[in-house]
Amino acid sequence: MNARNFNLRVLAMIAALLPATAQAVNLFSARDLPVRYMTDEDKDLLRAAVLGTLDRTPDGSTKRWENSKTGAHGDLTPRASFDRAGQPCRDLEVANSARGHDNRIVLTFCKQPDGEWKVESQ
Repeated sequence: MNARNFNLRVLAMIAALLPATAQAVNLFSARDLPVRYMTDEDKDLLRAAVLGTLDRTPDGSTKRWENSKTGAHGDLTPRASFDRAGQPCRDLEVANSARGHDNRIVLTFCKQPDGEWKVESQ
C-alpha cells in the first residue's frame, strides 16, 4: 500500500465512523486532521511506524513515532488482536499531532493473504 492510499484509507475510515449529521455539517473537518499538515516524510514515518507496530508490538504497549525535523509525532497502541474470517486483525489506537492539530482514533487493521495490512471498516 503506498502512502497516499494509506492516508486516504485512514481518512475514509475516520469519515465512516462519524455520524451522518456531522459529515453533512462540515464534512468532518478533514482540514483539521493532523495528516493534512504532515510532510511526505512525516507520512512515511507514520506509515512505517504503523506497519512495524502492527507486526511487532504487543497489545497494550505503545510505540512512539516522531519526525524531529517537523515536530510531527504520535503514539500507536495495539489494543486487541483477533482473527476475523481466518485473517489476523488488530485494533490500533492512533494518536497523531502535526502543527498544533491533534487526533486520536481506533482503527481495525487485518492482514491480507499477501501480507499487507488493510484498514477494515467497523
